[in-house]
Amino acid sequence: MAIAFVLLAGLSIHRLLLAPALGPAIDVLVLSGDTMGTTWEVRIAGEGLDDALRAQAQGMIETRLAEIDRWFSTWRPDSEVSRFNASRSAEPFDVSSPTAELVSFSIELCKWSGGAFDITIAPLVARWGFGHGAQIADPPSSEEIDELLSRTGAEIVHVGRGNPTRGGFLHKFDPRVEIDLSAIAPGYAADHVSAGLFELDRRDFLVEIGGEIFAAGHRPDGQPWRVAIEEPVEEETRRVHSVVELSNQGLATSGDYRAYYLQDGRRLSHTLDPRTGRPIENGMASATVIAPTATQADGFATALMVLGAREGLALAEQWNLGAMTLTRNEGGGFVEERNALFPEPVDASVSADPVRP
Repeated sequence: MAIAFVLLAGLSIHRLLLAPALGPAIDVLVLSGDTMGTTWEVRIAGEGLDDALRAQAQGMIETRLAEIDRWFSTWRPDSEVSRFNASRSAEPFDVSSPTAELVSFSIELCKWSGGAFDITIAPLVARWGFGHGAQIADPPSSEEIDELLSRTGAEIVHVGRGNPTRGGFLHKFDPRVEIDLSAIAPGYAADHVSAGLFELDRRDFLVEIGGEIFAAGHRPDGQPWRVAIEEPVEEETRRVHSVVELSNQGLATSGDYRAYYLQDGRRLSHTLDPRTGRPIENGMASATVIAPTATQADGFATALMVLGAREGLALAEQWNLGAMTLTRNEGGGFVEERNALFPEPVDASVSADPVRP
């Protein structure tokens, strides 16, 4: 079966844009780099934005992002997740406290979302031709899907969270179980770096990793940070859909327009419905969530893509999270829906620049 692949630059699913304040430029310390197959940027406001802070912050950020890679990467064989996936033992597998913490939250989110978010579908994602271990071949048969689904679900991984000193453990009840944290790891990374900035006694900053954001305090003009949400279009020229203000909040967007392929005229997204084992076909183009942490925003945004606008917005509101969905319509445009907790957009005519050049 012939498959036409759509090749798009960049590995991140969705990029967020930072809307600058109007008026003259105000000093902000900006640091950036690469991590986890994507990019990161940190903007720090406040006093003492000197070379000493730059060096201190750069070292902290690089150290913490290296930890994320060492814990969660599916691309390096020595990471904790990769070694857990390779293990076929029925015995508990020792991991760091952060790995146990993130897996534990992911399992809870799987339950809260009725299975719409599931970190155990890694083999299915690969079989559909996405992510690490992607198999570029015909889509799986119904029999293959059923077999792979038989080793997924929140109930087949048990977590001992332990503590920061002793770590924790993961226990797979089926030795074939594999996990993939890529749908939530960038959000956790943004929170992990933010925690390091708080330890440096910084209170006003914005952290963006792979498009997921945590905004602390205010920008230099004393106003909340302004973040532009991208229009989910498959074009090299990026367009702003709307601009929102953030302060002491995380924001994440999941979308289907960066990683997908066409098969017999059907659009097959990298986002799979863990309940069916198949790519979503509910018309969702993107889902944006605002939450107390970037970790929560990242995980719930993925769940909303699977659930669709009505169920997804209701779930977000149930957990006191702001959410906005964009669904494709027959005319090629988008239907925007927001729950009552999503903030009113600010002036969308404000120009927006990418987080990094």
